[in-house]
Amino acid sequence: MAREWLVDTSDVQRQLIAFLESPQSYPHNPAEVRSLQTHISWVFIAPPFVFKVKKPVNFGFLDFRTLEKRRRFCQRELELNRRLCPEIYLGVVPIYKTASGFSFKAEAEIAEYSVKMRELQSGWFLSELLAKGLVGETEINRVIACLHRFYESETPSPEIEQWGTPEKLKISTDENFAQVEPFIVRTISPLAFETIRYFTNHFYAANEKLFCDRIRQHRIRDCHGDLHLDHIHLTPAATTIFDCIEFNDRFRFVDVANDLAFLGMDFDLEGRSDLANLLLQTAVRKFHDTGMLKVTDFYKCYRAVV
Repeated sequence: MAREWLVDTSDVQRQLIAFLESPQSYPHNPAEVRSLQTHISWVFIAPPFVFKVKKPVNFGFLDFRTLEKRRRFCQRELELNRRLCPEIYLGVVPIYKTASGFSFKAEAEIAEYSVKMRELQSGWFLSELLAKGLVGETEINRVIACLHRFYESETPSPEIEQWGTPEKLKISTDENFAQVEPFIVRTISPLAFETIRYFTNHFYAANEKLFCDRIRQHRIRDCHGDLHLDHIHLTPAATTIFDCIEFNDRFRFVDVANDLAFLGMDFDLEGRSDLANLLLQTAVRKFHDTGMLKVTDFYKCYRAVV
């Protein structure tokens, strides 16, 4: 049986965070616990493991407000990420509410769920390698080879491929513009906002055949959806791509060019357009996809607005 313990920023929620920040809470007795958070999750690094807890939030494009939804999306996160790195995603671990606080032992009602992962060694994330000047053709080839195997393993279907049409793509771009609009002047000028929106909608209207061709060529797959520098880990022994989107299928049901454009945009942001170009040119050759470059700039703009 489970109750709704984390429906707001209550004392119970703060107590749970304190529990997860304490090394004594974990059965494997880590020497320390480091915590961080994103807008949708708390992450507790308890070497050699990581425990990730979803926040009870609703942003429209995701809804984690109920315990059952958080359980379901924890399980979904596990299943989807095991496609690329099964050795990293270990399981969904319940956290129990007890008379004295919380416990990982199954002795009371479930208060929350966490995704248990194997910790990835620091210093080998692609963002870190880039900062040290250690990303070049060899590293790009490794990333593209891994992604090529992944994309080829995903079977396209009408349910997935419909998300490559301008009509479906506009759901995401229109949502972006609606969510950015309240921040006009504060973070983006009115001119820049209207220019981006105009050219986005114009590209849809002028390139309907191009989008249809991408669907016909089966370029729309169940992809990663959040492919940026911090989600790629390269050691001499392993290429690990992790933390794909689990909370909304339409963010994963995308053109492979869309998926890669996120990483390309990240390289551009870091002042390494040479690596962005190398990434995409390598993908064109490896995927035998000469039409990819006709849409990657468009998708880079979409990803930049996200």
